[in-house]
Amino acid sequence: MTKFQKVFARLFWSESRDDLVLAADNDATFNINLGKLLVGTLLYSDGMWHFSYSNDFKIQNRVLPLANFPSKDKEYSARELWPFFASRIPSNAQLQIDKDKPQEDIVTLLQRFGRRTVANPYELCPVS
Repeated sequence: MTKFQKVFARLFWSESRDDLVLAADNDATFNINLGKLLVGTLLYSDGMWHFSYSNDFKIQNRVLPLANFPSKDKEYSARELWPFFASRIPSNAQLQIDKDKPQEDIVTLLQRFGRRTVANPYELCPVS
């Protein structure tokens, strides 16, 4: 691993890190927006992540599907959060989190820090 890769890896969250609690007790829903367009919905339920595009996104043809989710008609499911969303969570080093403090689960971290990122124009909005 190059020096750059090591520095970069410390700045962003990774599911392979041992210092985070991956499982959340509660279900959570997030809307993914691009401006006024509802692109889709990210759902965490029963230990699984699910992503699907909205009907408004499916009928439009100006915005291409996300690279990790090429089919507009498919519902995607996975146990691990996809990099498109996981990259929104800063690392503990970046957040300067105290090691003695109870660890937050991935859903809570995504709710707290995932709304916007400099890496892409999409907004991730927790649904109450």
